[in-house]
Amino acid sequence: MSHSPEFESSPGGLSKRAAQRLIQRAIVLAGRNRNVKQQIREADLTSVWSIEDWDLEWAVAIRRGKLDFDRRLPRQPDIQVRWPTAEGFFAEAGNKGPASPNQGQYEGPPQMRRMWDVLYHAFRVALGDVLQDPVDEEGTRLV
Repeated sequence: MSHSPEFESSPGGLSKRAAQRLIQRAIVLAGRNRNVKQQIREADLTSVWSIEDWDLEWAVAIRRGKLDFDRRLPRQPDIQVRWPTAEGFFAEAGNKGPASPNQGQYEGPPQMRRMWDVLYHAFRVALGDVLQDPVDEEGTRLV
Protein backbone atom coordinates (compact mmCIF):
# COMPACT_ATOMS: atom_id res chain seq x y z
CA MET A 1 0.00 0.00 0.00
CA SER A 2 1.12 3.50 -0.58
CA HIS A 3 0.13 6.50 1.47
CA SER A 4 0.99 10.09 2.11
CA PRO A 5 3.10 10.97 5.16
CA GLU A 6 0.19 12.35 7.19
CA PHE A 7 -2.05 9.61 8.50
CA GLU A 8 -5.58 10.90 8.27
CA SER A 9 -8.26 9.14 10.26
CA SER A 10 -10.92 6.98 8.68
CA PRO A 11 -14.56 7.30 9.63
CA GLY A 12 -14.00 4.72 12.37
CA GLY A 13 -11.03 6.62 13.77
CA LEU A 14 -8.39 4.41 12.14
CA SER A 15 -5.11 5.77 10.86
CA LYS A 16 -4.07 4.77 7.36
CA ARG A 17 -1.29 2.66 8.83
CA ALA A 18 -3.79 0.76 11.01
CA ALA A 19 -6.14 0.41 8.05
CA GLN A 20 -3.30 -1.17 6.05
CA ARG A 21 -2.74 -3.80 8.72
CA LEU A 22 -6.45 -4.56 9.03
CA ILE A 23 -6.90 -4.85 5.25
CA GLN A 24 -3.91 -7.18 4.98
CA ARG A 25 -5.28 -9.37 7.78
CA ALA A 26 -8.75 -9.47 6.18
CA ILE A 27 -7.22 -10.59 2.87
CA VAL A 28 -5.39 -13.42 4.64
CA LEU A 29 -8.64 -14.51 6.30
CA ALA A 30 -10.62 -14.24 3.05
CA GLY A 31 -8.04 -16.52 1.40
CA ARG A 32 -8.90 -19.21 3.94
CA ASN A 33 -12.58 -19.17 3.04
CA ARG A 34 -13.62 -22.49 1.45
CA ASN A 35 -15.77 -20.83 -1.22
CA VAL A 36 -12.93 -18.47 -2.18
CA LYS A 37 -10.47 -21.38 -2.37
CA GLN A 38 -12.79 -23.19 -4.79
CA GLN A 39 -13.15 -20.12 -7.00
CA ILE A 40 -9.43 -19.28 -7.17
CA ARG A 41 -7.87 -22.75 -7.26
CA GLU A 42 -6.87 -22.41 -10.91
CA ALA A 43 -6.72 -18.64 -11.19
CA ASP A 44 -3.56 -16.69 -11.87
CA LEU A 45 -4.10 -12.95 -11.81
CA THR A 46 -3.12 -9.68 -10.22
CA SER A 47 -5.38 -6.97 -8.93
CA VAL A 48 -4.92 -3.46 -7.62
CA TRP A 49 -7.29 -2.13 -4.99
CA SER A 50 -7.38 1.57 -4.16
CA ILE A 51 -9.15 4.07 -1.95
CA GLU A 52 -9.02 7.31 -3.90
CA ASP A 53 -9.57 9.95 -1.21
CA TRP A 54 -6.70 8.48 0.83
CA ASP A 55 -4.44 7.83 -2.17
CA LEU A 56 -4.08 4.30 -0.78
CA GLU A 57 -3.27 1.35 -3.06
CA TRP A 58 -2.33 -2.28 -2.62
CA ALA A 59 -2.09 -5.38 -4.78
CA VAL A 60 -3.68 -8.77 -4.31
CA ALA A 61 -2.29 -11.56 -6.45
CA ILE A 62 -3.89 -14.95 -6.90
CA ARG A 63 -1.29 -17.62 -7.57
CA ARG A 64 -1.96 -21.35 -7.53
CA GLY A 65 -5.05 -20.97 -5.38
CA LYS A 66 -3.53 -18.62 -2.82
CA LEU A 67 -4.07 -14.93 -2.13
CA ASP A 68 -0.95 -12.83 -1.75
CA PHE A 69 -1.10 -9.30 -0.38
CA ASP A 70 1.61 -6.99 -1.72
CA ARG A 71 2.41 -3.33 -1.27
CA ARG A 72 4.22 -3.26 -4.60
CA LEU A 73 1.86 -2.62 -7.46
CA PRO A 74 2.01 -4.61 -10.70
CA ARG A 75 2.58 -2.66 -13.91
CA GLN A 76 -0.43 -4.15 -15.69
CA PRO A 77 -2.95 -5.69 -13.29
CA ASP A 78 -5.70 -7.93 -14.62
CA ILE A 79 -8.28 -6.27 -12.35
CA GLN A 80 -8.50 -2.81 -10.77
CA VAL A 81 -11.03 -1.87 -8.13
CA ARG A 82 -11.45 1.64 -6.78
CA TRP A 83 -13.46 3.07 -3.93
CA PRO A 84 -13.99 6.84 -4.08
CA THR A 85 -13.88 7.24 -0.28
CA ALA A 86 -12.51 5.46 2.76
CA GLU A 87 -15.89 6.00 4.38
CA GLY A 88 -17.60 4.03 1.59
CA PHE A 89 -14.94 1.32 1.69
CA PHE A 90 -15.27 0.76 5.44
CA ALA A 91 -19.07 1.05 5.32
CA GLU A 92 -19.07 -2.17 3.26
CA ALA A 93 -17.06 -4.03 5.94
CA GLY A 94 -19.03 -6.76 7.61
CA ASN A 95 -21.84 -6.50 5.06
CA LYS A 96 -22.93 -10.07 4.43
CA GLY A 97 -25.37 -9.07 1.70
CA PRO A 98 -24.60 -8.00 -1.85
CA ALA A 99 -22.06 -5.22 -2.32
CA SER A 100 -23.48 -1.77 -2.79
CA PRO A 101 -23.34 -0.86 -6.49
CA ASN A 102 -22.04 2.62 -5.59
CA GLN A 103 -18.95 1.39 -3.78
CA GLY A 104 -16.14 -0.54 -5.47
CA GLN A 105 -15.71 0.29 -9.14
CA TYR A 106 -14.58 -2.89 -10.90
CA GLU A 107 -12.42 -2.66 -14.04
CA GLY A 108 -11.42 -5.92 -15.63
CA PRO A 109 -12.51 -8.77 -17.85
CA PRO A 110 -16.19 -9.70 -17.42
CA GLN A 111 -15.28 -13.41 -17.09
CA MET A 112 -13.30 -12.62 -13.92
CA ARG A 113 -16.15 -10.69 -12.31
CA ARG A 114 -17.76 -13.72 -10.63
CA MET A 115 -14.46 -14.71 -9.03
CA TRP A 116 -13.96 -11.10 -7.88
CA ASP A 117 -17.47 -10.99 -6.38
CA VAL A 118 -16.81 -14.17 -4.35
CA LEU A 119 -13.44 -12.85 -3.16
CA TYR A 120 -14.80 -9.41 -2.30
CA HIS A 121 -17.74 -10.87 -0.37
CA ALA A 122 -15.38 -12.97 1.78
CA PHE A 123 -13.08 -9.97 2.22
CA ARG A 124 -15.94 -7.71 3.39
CA VAL A 125 -17.04 -10.28 5.97
CA ALA A 126 -13.44 -10.82 7.16
CA LEU A 127 -12.79 -7.07 7.37
CA GLY A 128 -15.91 -6.64 9.47
CA ASP A 129 -14.67 -9.35 11.84
CA VAL A 130 -11.20 -7.82 12.00
CA LEU A 131 -12.62 -4.36 12.72
CA GLN A 132 -14.58 -5.80 15.65
CA ASP A 133 -11.58 -7.73 17.01
CA PRO A 134 -8.38 -6.19 15.57
CA VAL A 135 -5.80 -8.82 16.55
CA ASP A 136 -3.57 -11.12 14.53
CA GLU A 137 -3.09 -14.88 15.03
CA GLU A 138 -0.64 -14.34 17.88
CA GLY A 139 -3.07 -12.02 19.68
CA THR A 140 -1.11 -8.85 18.85
CA ARG A 141 -3.35 -5.82 18.40
CA LEU A 142 -3.36 -4.47 14.85
CA VAL A 143 -4.49 -0.94 15.80
